[in-house]
Amino acid sequence: MKRDTIVANATPLIPSAVAIIRISGEDSLRIAKEIFTLPKDVQERRAYFGKILDLDKTVLDEGLLVYFKGPKSFTGEDVVEIYPHGSVPVVKKIIENVVKLGGRLAQPGEFTYRAFLNGKIDLTQAEAIAELISAKTEKASKAAVNILQGKLSKQINTLKNKLLELISLIEAEINFPEDVEEIDSKLIIDNLSQVKTQIEKLLSSYKKGSIVKEGIKLAIVGRPNVGKSSLFNAMVGYERSIVSEYKGTTRDFIEESLKINDIPVILLDTAGLRETSEYVEKVGIEKAKQKIEEADIILFVIDGSEGFTDEDKKIYDEIKNKTHIFVVNKADLIEKPLDIFEKFDNIVYTSSKTYQGIKELEEKIAEILGITETEDEVFINLRHYNLLKQAVEKIEYINSNLDFLLQNKEILMLDLQEVLSYLQEIVGQITTEDVLGNIFSKFCIGK
Repeated sequence: MKRDTIVANATPLIPSAVAIIRISGEDSLRIAKEIFTLPKDVQERRAYFGKILDLDKTVLDEGLLVYFKGPKSFTGEDVVEIYPHGSVPVVKKIIENVVKLGGRLAQPGEFTYRAFLNGKIDLTQAEAIAELISAKTEKASKAAVNILQGKLSKQINTLKNKLLELISLIEAEINFPEDVEEIDSKLIIDNLSQVKTQIEKLLSSYKKGSIVKEGIKLAIVGRPNVGKSSLFNAMVGYERSIVSEYKGTTRDFIEESLKINDIPVILLDTAGLRETSEYVEKVGIEKAKQKIEEADIILFVIDGSEGFTDEDKKIYDEIKNKTHIFVVNKADLIEKPLDIFEKFDNIVYTSSKTYQGIKELEEKIAEILGITETEDEVFINLRHYNLLKQAVEKIEYINSNLDFLLQNKEILMLDLQEVLSYLQEIVGQITTEDVLGNIFSKFCIGK
């Protein structure tokens, strides 16, 4: 790693009350003394109020400065943070002056990259910082914080230790056959079983984590005039979609973002599905069918006052094998629930006019997603998923060839080391420059 000094704005480059400029590297304090009125003996972790100077010693601004002496800093190096007023020209000028005094502009994610290389955080925690910054909901931010606090690292390290123990025992048996007893095959089987079970638990968190972080797509589907657009408006909270008594009013899909149980949702109002010769409506229906394929959950809507018609049944047969909720709309016009609906699962009665059942519908969606509180949950990302999947496949290979491998301990040890390498790669103990470059390139400049 280069030991040069880097600088960047850690807050957006927009007018604001206060900005943050971060400097990291061995020349941080020397440069800071050139552009800030500081005492001769600067103490670490103390806020100094003073004048921010241009290179000709004229005053640019007033603000605060804090010095963090390495390795007790975010990057593990000497770090200086300057807090001027959020004037864009002033922030730019300070950064420009730091560069002229020997610093350089930081690359995306370089501060976090240095923290990783200096052993302040592992790779899962570095990724968690990026996920925390980009989190769209409170649930997503809590999930990122869990990993930032080391909860995923702790689980991975526990698995690594089990494998290291096995590898050590086998290596000792190979190198000192006369002094070390032969390893019990049951010990190998039990330990691998425990590792595999815990990895599979982590793998199962991937889909749930994707929902928490990225959200889902809900498509409202049904024949014309069953109240799809009215339901859409009721869920969104305002009149976003045009409502009309005329069939075929919705010619194209309409989408809107909202949150259900703190999960990001893209709600899609689709054209009513029916046979038609009208070209524009036909195109809308084709788009609706495309959105049905893309949707995570389908809200299949019927007009409860008209019952379950043959046209409804035809549409339902097309979507029944996808995850769906049977929505009996216009419930305010139904005197009592119809017996024909009792055979359907996940059925909700709603009225877009009185808002009956809207809350119940949202609760049903949350129930299907299986999303609860994320206080202690850890959700893996795609990189973790792929590595853990490879680890499980290798364990399955070992289990299926265990008789042969027990007779050839050198090969067994190599196979176990391969499983271990996948876990080490997750936390960044083994990695490549390309992988690191891809991860940190997604960070903002000042982080």
